[in-house]
Amino acid sequence: MADKTSAILISYVYLPLFLENRPKYHYRDWVLDSGAFSAHNSGKTIKLQEYINACKNLLSSDPTLTEVFALDVIGDWQASLRNTEEMWRQGVPAIPTYHTGEPKEALIEIARKYPKIALGGAVGMNAKAKLDWTAKCFSAVWPKRIHGLGFGTERPIMTFPFHSVDATNWEADTCRFGKWKAFGYGETGSMSIRGGKQNLRAEVLYYLDLEERARGRWRKEMAKLDTEGPTVRLAVISNGRELRAFPLKQTSN
Repeated sequence: MADKTSAILISYVYLPLFLENRPKYHYRDWVLDSGAFSAHNSGKTIKLQEYINACKNLLSSDPTLTEVFALDVIGDWQASLRNTEEMWRQGVPAIPTYHTGEPKEALIEIARKYPKIALGGAVGMNAKAKLDWTAKCFSAVWPKRIHGLGFGTERPIMTFPFHSVDATNWEADTCRFGKWKAFGYGETGSMSIRGGKQNLRAEVLYYLDLEERARGRWRKEMAKLDTEGPTVRLAVISNGRELRAFPLKQTSN
C-alpha cells in the first residue's frame, strides 16, 4: 500500500518554529503563507523585504517548498497588488489573493497578471453566501488556477474546480465539538469524543479519500490548467509545533 503523506501550509508568523521542529514531521511538500491576517489580528507587522528574503532563501534551498503567497495589506487591495509585483520583481512567484468586499476589478487584475490566484476573506460567511460569492469569482476568471483560503470542506471542493484549498476548522470542529467526518458527522450527528489530544488519523484518512474523489471529479477541468494532468493532495497546517491536516487539491506545477 502506498505511503500516504500530506502537504503542509505554514504561516510565516510560525516559520521559525516550523523550521526548528520539522525533522519530527513526515510530509510530501509545503507552501508558505505570509501570515498577514494573523499578524494583523495580533497587531504585528510583517516587513515585505524580510518576507521576500525568507522566500528567496527557502525556494533556492528547499525543493519541498512548492508555492508562496503574496504579503497582503489587509483592507488595501492596491497595496497588496504592489507587494505582489515587488515579490515577482525580486524573483519570488507569489500568489496574490482576492478578498470578499474588494472591487471586481481587483479580481480581474490579478487574474490577468498572475498564473495562480487565491480567494480569501470568506471564512465566517454562511454556506450559501460563500458558495454564491465563489461562483461569481469563478465565472469571472475561469479557467484559472485558483486557491481557496478556508475552503477545506467537501461541498466547495466538489462544487468548484479549485486548483488547491486549505482550512483549519476541521481540527477545531473535531476536537472541540466532536464533529468527526470519518464517523458520519452530518448523518448521525456529533460524537462525544472531544479534546485537544485526540488521535486524528481517521479524519486524515477521510480527507485523503475526499481528495481521491476530487481528483476524479475534476480531472477534465484540471487538464485545462496543466497539460500534465491533475494530482490531488492532502495538506496540513502547522503552528510550528503541531500539524493539522486539511484537504488540498492541486495540479503539479
